[in-house]
Amino acid sequence: MWPTSWAFFPKTESSPEDSVVLMSFGSDGAHFVAIDAKTSKPLGAPLGLSLEEASSWRQSASPSFAAVHLYGEEAFAAWFPADWVDAPEAWIRPLDPKGSAWESYRIERGMELYYRFPAQTPPEAQPLMAVNAQRWLSPLAKRDAVHVYRLGHRLEIAAVQSGRLLAHNLFEAQTSQDAAYACMLFYDQCHLPAQHVPLLWEGDADEACWESLRPFVEKIDTSASHPWSALTVLAPHP
Repeated sequence: MWPTSWAFFPKTESSPEDSVVLMSFGSDGAHFVAIDAKTSKPLGAPLGLSLEEASSWRQSASPSFAAVHLYGEEAFAAWFPADWVDAPEAWIRPLDPKGSAWESYRIERGMELYYRFPAQTPPEAQPLMAVNAQRWLSPLAKRDAVHVYRLGHRLEIAAVQSGRLLAHNLFEAQTSQDAAYACMLFYDQCHLPAQHVPLLWEGDADEACWESLRPFVEKIDTSASHPWSALTVLAPHP
């Protein structure tokens, strides 16, 4: 039932019916991690699958698991006020000239994400930017912060102030310097004081980026940065 290269953490094991799978689909493949259905704790390190392997596993094994949640890594995404875009071709094409057939996802805070997935992304996948925005705008989240979500070269950054999104963009971060520059750009463009507004980092670690930011950003919270956290933070809560 498990992908052939999946390995449990030491002293950890679980049956499929007691496990939840989280998968994120990009242009080159899929990230896979399994968590305990009751505790939401990861059962093993994340696994990289080709798109073909991911499709084959879903067809043969996914019905045996307690739940399988699918997410998509957008090739393009932009936020608009809800019901603002009445003609997507006119509004979105100037921003995404190579795209077509955009989809939209509305969140509770009156914003609507227009996005395009890479080919072969399952149609039922939820856009990562919308899922993350809902988490970061939750009443339980810290209200004023710069949120960073790192998954491979994908770098997603959002500035949240007083319960609203000031900005939320995607970056291709090939190096730690790329990531640090993007973070500082957010502080500057959103006029956020780096000595007061914390940076909350989730997902893949980047020690070199953090070292570059520490002279400028007073509080960098990396407690949610683990090899598996980029997916486990997405797990829906009852």
